Amino acid sequence: MEQERQIWKYAFTCVAVTISTLGFGRMSYGILMPFMKEDLSLTYEQAGILGTATSVGYLGLVLFAGIMAAKWGSKRLVVMGILLVAAGLLYLSFVRDFFSCMAGMISLGIGTAFTYTPLVNIVVGWFPKQRGMMIGFLVSGLGLGTLISSALIPLFTAWFSMNGWRYLWGLYGLLSLLSALAAHMVLRDPPISAPKNLQAEESLFREVYLHKRVLLVAFIYGLIGFAYLIPQSFLFSFMLESHINDYTAGQIMAVGGLLSIFSGPLWGAISDRIGRKKSLLITLLIGAVSMAVPIVLPVYGGFIISQILWGTTVVGMLSLIQALSTEQIHPSYAPVALGYVTVYFAFGQLLGPGLGGWMVDHVGGIPSSFMLCSGLLLLSFILSVRLHKQAALETAVVPKEQRTTGG
Repeated sequence: MEQERQIWKYAFTCVAVTISTLGFGRMSYGILMPFMKEDLSLTYEQAGILGTATSVGYLGLVLFAGIMAAKWGSKRLVVMGILLVAAGLLYLSFVRDFFSCMAGMISLGIGTAFTYTPLVNIVVGWFPKQRGMMIGFLVSGLGLGTLISSALIPLFTAWFSMNGWRYLWGLYGLLSLLSALAAHMVLRDPPISAPKNLQAEESLFREVYLHKRVLLVAFIYGLIGFAYLIPQSFLFSFMLESHINDYTAGQIMAVGGLLSIFSGPLWGAISDRIGRKKSLLITLLIGAVSMAVPIVLPVYGGFIISQILWGTTVVGMLSLIQALSTEQIHPSYAPVALGYVTVYFAFGQLLGPGLGGWMVDHVGGIPSSFMLCSGLLLLSFILSVRLHKQAALETAVVPKEQRTTGG
């Protein structure tokens, strides 16, 4: 009973944190982008670069976040990261041009880097047997953030006209401050102690950076990162160009966001039973199909089908690949491994929105970027066939009695 109570306390707190960092700090940009683009007179290429700027900030520090979490503790970095995200969100409500937007977007990336990897380390450390489900709860913040943004943007544009997106960024910043307070009050560092040679460069290279299974997971994660921000950045605009009004487009986005809330915990729990590899293959295949649907059917029904398929899988595939990364090596190296594979993911994010925006402007419009996304997910599917069915897990060093509580 005590363990169950602690699981739910940590789950709800971590979801609140990921809503602020992943939901508001990362995923809401694609929904607010059309209104920012019009108000600030941005091109699609510039809009894509702004999405890439967040990835630059993320990429610059995510690897170090894993190492710092292993050395100094995860909770401290989580709270610091949320505060950086909150500052970036509040700042974005006052920006006036493309270059001022860049600073705010980079701040969001840095804050997310300091938050997410240490947060995964906390829940994996306290609840190793529920690893898939707990990581699924974390990533569900993506869907909740998307749902909240999709529901609020029509209201805020109706209330505040062209300034609606500014007020929404400000609201996100205030809510993120509350998430930082919750994290400070609830979260505790797990009792996994790093081996003495954790910081030895040769040890990290041998145990993590050159580990064959870790490298395969990292490359797959990079391809997923390349793909998954493309629809988030351009789907809303795609619907507007297809003569769907902004209110209906927001509701369609909300469908995907609502479903993705449950897909992370669902696929995490499924993978705890049938295995990570099989679950990942299913989600990647469905995700690839979902991106092809609006290319063939750029109408209301096509977008609904696409969002249903995408919403039920996108958060699942992210949580599954993250769980896989922590299972390839000794638990003491888990935050370092997750930070390392996330570098590949961030490189993918770095390329995805920018290349997607360039293709929209110079190749074949928004459908060409969706074709790229679908192809990348199919390639990830092919590579995932090579994953081991069962990761090589070493015995965790967390004492049994300490695994039952996080406080």
